[in-house]
Amino acid sequence: MTLPSSFSSNPDQDPHKYFKNLILDFKKEVKGAVDTDALEEKMSMIINASKEMLYKDAHKKAIYHKPETKKALDKLWTEFDRYILTIQKNPSKANAQDLLDAIAIVETLISENDIY
Repeated sequence: MTLPSSFSSNPDQDPHKYFKNLILDFKKEVKGAVDTDALEEKMSMIINASKEMLYKDAHKKAIYHKPETKKALDKLWTEFDRYILTIQKNPSKANAQDLLDAIAIVETLISENDIY
């Protein structure tokens, strides 16, 4: 698999930058044409890259606490699934705004170095 020219480094050089670039590329794809195969491929790349990332959690001793980073990524997966199912079943009702909002939350966490 080759990376687009917008990527300035290989994934193994800086995982944080690679993950950020994947999110930005995914956002462009969502805003652009609706190709479900390309969206699913990019989401699988994000899922694989997210496994390599580290996440901050300020609540180390809370038993039932779920970190904000985990919540944001779960929301991203959920909104993606909802969006893809809507495109497949009823393309005229597909609205990407919820997915774009979830992407924006993850972008914010990346820029604040909560995901690194």
